[in-house]
Amino acid sequence: MSLLQRRLTKLEQYRQSNDVGWELDRAFERAGTTRAAVMAEFGSLWAYRDWLVAQDRASDGSVATVRREMQ
Repeated sequence: MSLLQRRLTKLEQYRQSNDVGWELDRAFERAGTTRAAVMAEFGSLWAYRDWLVAQDRASDGSVATVRREMQ
């Protein structure tokens, strides 16, 4: 699980905590993007997390599984 995926999961679990959002923003900054850019492209952090999971699965060689789940 990538750093961003862990942060997104943590944000979903503890979204009331300001520290988590700050850590997520720092992780996005290190990845060369911002939360606003992710929201603009994917519409929600959950959609972005799902996309990251699909990318991880595709890199593991399970592309057929990802395609079935995306439909």
